[in-house]
Amino acid sequence: METMMFGSREIWTGIALLFGSVMDVKKQRLPVWFMAVFGVGSLLLIATQYPGDWKQKGTGLLLGGSLLLVGRLSGCIGAADAVMVMIMGSLYGGTGCGEQLMIAVLLSAAAAVVLIVLHRADAKSRIPFVPFLAAGFLGYLVI
Repeated sequence: METMMFGSREIWTGIALLFGSVMDVKKQRLPVWFMAVFGVGSLLLIATQYPGDWKQKGTGLLLGGSLLLVGRLSGCIGAADAVMVMIMGSLYGGTGCGEQLMIAVLLSAAAAVVLIVLHRADAKSRIPFVPFLAAGFLGYLVI
């Protein structure tokens, strides 16, 4: 059995996703100061401990940027959710961020279906996405 190793990047991301999930569930928005702290802290981590494949980091940023564009055009994805994905993309690269995002999207879709079947939501309802990003992050760490 392989031992999981947690570095400062994983701890930093876990703390940000935990606090972000609570704020997203309670207020359905993430404050600008929170996103700024997460972004600047992540940049410091990248600069000091995780310099590396800038092509992967750029791909991760493009993944989040694509979400931001889709969200702005469709209104279905919040800007803070997309910025959160951009930051995670810069930390974990396009492949790692893509894996986390795919888990999050699948879990949120399943939750949406359950909520619709139980008549607790409809097609226009909004559900917080950061908790699903946190679940995707945990799934990424375990897989």
